[in-house]
Amino acid sequence: MPRLLFATIGTLLFATTAIQPALANENVVASKVGQNQVVKNVTPFNLVIFAYRGQLKGVSGYHSLLNSIAFKEVTGKDLVQRGIDNGRLSPETINNSDYIRAVEYKLQDLLRKS
Repeated sequence: MPRLLFATIGTLLFATTAIQPALANENVVASKVGQNQVVKNVTPFNLVIFAYRGQLKGVSGYHSLLNSIAFKEVTGKDLVQRGIDNGRLSPETINNSDYIRAVEYKLQDLLRKS
C-alpha cells in the first residue's frame, strides 16, 4: 500500500510539472536588463498567431487580417508596432530588421496556407 501511495504521488508530481509548460498561452521570455528595464521576446510565429486570433489591439483578426495582408494594408512592421503597443514586445524590437522580416515571412506563410 505505501508503495502504491508513493508511486501515485510521484506520478502526479511528474505529470503536473510536465504539463504546465505545455499549457502556457504564449512563448515569452522576460529578463531584467537594467534597473527598471525589462526585455520581452515573443517569437515572430506567436506574434502572428496573436494577431490572427485578434489578441492584438488595433489589429483585426481572422479573415479580416488575411484580407489586410493580401491587400498589403498590414505589414510585419505594423504587427511589431502593435506588439510593442500591447506590451508583448520591447520597444527596441522595432529596429530589429531580422525580426520584422521573420514576422513578414510568417504573415505571408499564413496567407498562403489559408
